[in-house]
Amino acid sequence: MLPMSRILVVHNPRSRRGGKCYSIMKRWLQAGGQEDGVEFVEVTELENVDLPEERLVVAGGDGTINSALEWLYSRGGTCPIGLIPAGTANCLAAGMGLPASAAEACETAFRGTGRRAMDILTYRVPAEDRKRVILQSSSLGLPSNVGVSYERFRQNWLLWMLFRWVGNSSYTLLALREIFSQRKRERRKEPLLNVKVVFPPEENKPDFEGDVLAFFLHNEATIGGHLMPCPKALMDDGLMDICIFRISQSYSYLRMLKKLGKGRHLEDEDVVYYQQTAGPIQVSLSFSHPFNSDGDIWLESAEFEFALDPTRFEICVFD
Repeated sequence: MLPMSRILVVHNPRSRRGGKCYSIMKRWLQAGGQEDGVEFVEVTELENVDLPEERLVVAGGDGTINSALEWLYSRGGTCPIGLIPAGTANCLAAGMGLPASAAEACETAFRGTGRRAMDILTYRVPAEDRKRVILQSSSLGLPSNVGVSYERFRQNWLLWMLFRWVGNSSYTLLALREIFSQRKRERRKEPLLNVKVVFPPEENKPDFEGDVLAFFLHNEATIGGHLMPCPKALMDDGLMDICIFRISQSYSYLRMLKKLGKGRHLEDEDVVYYQQTAGPIQVSLSFSHPFNSDGDIWLESAEFEFALDPTRFEICVFD
């Protein structure tokens, strides 16, 4: 077990800018004479680390931040959190209004005295005896299938280099590919994903059930930084936002994708179901399906329990 540190820095050398960001952090700390009490640990080694006394700093992409904060949540940690974006989309840091420059982000993460509260969403599945954390967004259906394809292509070195060069547009290309596959499944009369959502009785909301193209459960508006499934969502409003696209033979899925980019899809009420809730909610699927949380596929299940933990974390910002 590593000794308790004043500041614990969690980093991911395999993220898009991980190695460069690590060097910048080291130089920044040395230049300011602030190395004492600062402990660096890779995100894959967190199980052997104690909670920091003063703050947690996370340098990486959205997946690294999710892993680090889930570790903090599971340990009952309440220290402030500094974020240094070093991934591809960096949606959480952008949503918090944090600087994109690593040098400026260091100043905020290590020395920022302001705090911004952040809700988190949690989920549990029958196969696991623990809660997992959703910081920004989660999905089932088409967006999860896109995530599965993305992970599969990452295993091919040539395709992965191409995707890194294309950037966020790679998700759009995979979404177009998945839309084509979805229409093919519909024409072949293959089994479609049926989703049932049960709301808490005290909210007096009607439950939802139907065949679904895409299911989004969000803590903030965007996914991948360029689509806006839940335009009403805020990370500190004490609500989780649900957006569901129903299967439709007459509605253009390409039109849906275009509207998602501007958050204008809520006007299509015959196809789009939107709801805000304090939870908890129960979600049941017609068959086990991959679940995408904060940009990564973590598990498959046919049953989910989602809950909200309001103002659970505090993010370091400058006043």
